[in-house]
Amino acid sequence: MNARGTTRTVALLALTLAACSGAQRTPTVAWRPRSGPSMEQLLNVHRASSPSLSPDGRAVAFLSDAAGLPQAFRVNGDGAAEAQWQRLVTDPERMQFVRYAPDGRWLYLGRDHGGDENTQVLRLAAGGDPVGAPADLTAAPEVKHLFGALSGDGRWMAWASNARSRGDFDVYVRGTDEGSTARRVFEAAGHHEVIDFSPDARFVTVLEERSNFDQDVFVVDVTAATSRQLTAHAGEGDVRYQSPTFSRDGAQLFVVSDRGREFMNLAVLDVTGATPALPRFVVDEPHDLDLIELSPDGVTLAAVYNLDGWSQLRLYDVHDPAHPTERARPAVPPGVISSLSFSRDGASLAFDLSRAASPDEVFRLRVADGIVDRLTQSDHAGLDETRLVEPSLERVRSFDGEEVPLLLYRPRDLAPGERAPVVVYVHGGPEAQFTPYFNPVIQYLVGHGYIVAAPNVRGSTGYGKRYAHLDDVARREDSVRDLAAVNQWLRARADVAPSRIAVMGGSYGGYMVLAALTLNPELWAAGCDIVGIANFRTFLERTAAYRRALREAEYGSLARDGELLDRISPIHRVERIRAPLFVIHGANDPRVPVAEAEQIVAALRQRGQRVEYTRFDNEGHGIFRRENRLRAYGDVVRFFDDVMR
Repeated sequence: MNARGTTRTVALLALTLAACSGAQRTPTVAWRPRSGPSMEQLLNVHRASSPSLSPDGRAVAFLSDAAGLPQAFRVNGDGAAEAQWQRLVTDPERMQFVRYAPDGRWLYLGRDHGGDENTQVLRLAAGGDPVGAPADLTAAPEVKHLFGALSGDGRWMAWASNARSRGDFDVYVRGTDEGSTARRVFEAAGHHEVIDFSPDARFVTVLEERSNFDQDVFVVDVTAATSRQLTAHAGEGDVRYQSPTFSRDGAQLFVVSDRGREFMNLAVLDVTGATPALPRFVVDEPHDLDLIELSPDGVTLAAVYNLDGWSQLRLYDVHDPAHPTERARPAVPPGVISSLSFSRDGASLAFDLSRAASPDEVFRLRVADGIVDRLTQSDHAGLDETRLVEPSLERVRSFDGEEVPLLLYRPRDLAPGERAPVVVYVHGGPEAQFTPYFNPVIQYLVGHGYIVAAPNVRGSTGYGKRYAHLDDVARREDSVRDLAAVNQWLRARADVAPSRIAVMGGSYGGYMVLAALTLNPELWAAGCDIVGIANFRTFLERTAAYRRALREAEYGSLARDGELLDRISPIHRVERIRAPLFVIHGANDPRVPVAEAEQIVAALRQRGQRVEYTRFDNEGHGIFRRENRLRAYGDVVRFFDDVMR
């Protein structure tokens, strides 16, 4: 055994002995289910997010699941209870975004079908009550459209789509007048997204994405259909560029980048040079910058920083883009901000906020005085939020000494000596982060008497470039070893029932569930795999063509790394699974095809292993419809109760 393996074995043995000795010292109180909020009540809580302010700031459009799946609504600028909202569309499919045109004439929306993620761009007249039926501007249901930018004068719009080739995204521009048609202005192999128009509407910024950690920035002349690459980093390894946004005079771009540093920071890029430029960093922070939004007048930049998963909002004066001045850190309750929208005059900023113990709502910040008002009063189904639980931030030492951040949710009324069952909740990605947002399933589990541990294993974002790359390709299973360390850390706690620890996750988190059950079957009492990967080879062969190259950059190439992909695939160790397993998948999933679920289910059933499977024919990558969520998650908790009591 090598030195690293010896260290891991000794550490795990020590933790196990500590857990056993602790159990002998402390009398164990029998675990009892609690009677917190019901699953029905928690999943019937309505949530509002993704705001877009009207240019005059007098109204805000947003998404809400009040209708059972995300739909678009509008409310006046002073806010209102849900009964006073105006529903903008009535549609059997989910809406993915809603955005006001800068001139206030139109509202733009995105919609897919059955969760297939082939977004279509719709448009509504912004005035009138009712607003009427939306027009479908793309009308190509087999094509995925990435809606990107609207010019400041409201005359032009731009998006990227894979209409030419299913594996490549080109950029299109069209006028917003009736009868206008889309014109391709940028064509290239690979994944591209259009982000912003220049102030004179002559140029757009385009991101080329080779992986989630490697991008470059282009500027495209929409009149001549020519492009210039503004960034280059040959020989530097992966470099991220995000949110390339034109300054007020159009001579520079604000970008968020990690070139030459651990964290995503604010920089500016020169647009006028003839050759690729290096970003000049203008804010240096030991935290990732998650979001930026420039006011339409070009004066104020809103920035959202990531502090161990919690969002911090800051405002900067950017009259001089090279020397931004921090103006304020508005008093926003601790939580997670995922979207920003300025009014045209920059006087108001709308944002959404989700908190672990408070559902998502839309807020408005008055920039001049820092006052924050809540604009949406969603129906919370009579939920008593004081009964919900905020997590504590913990850090777990893993097999190689790496620290794994973890958010821990504990029932409020655990008695001294009582040992509760645990669900380890693993996020997807892996280039993602578990953050303290409102999660009704977690809150139900905690209210029902479970401890929930949500780790950010290596490979997670939010903790620097080095940490995010610790699980790349051949090191994939080191992240699974992090889960084993979390399990052993939990076993050493006096409030945990060591033989009743389950693991649950979606997408890449679903793969982590299956990998944990095969690599360390002795540690886990149950598992729940939601839209997860069972076989990396078949996953990469069948995932949507536009995703394959991005995923191969993370997991390994079918052409070069086939042996590795087979070795890390849980389907090839299925005989090691001992714990009962619950599997959930959507039939229309373009990311992780449903065959991933069905091959693991078939293999376990062939061996007589307990596995329960729920397939939804009207869902894709995740469960969005309320009736499906009620069925799926209600069944999961009943399953956990049955196998872990």
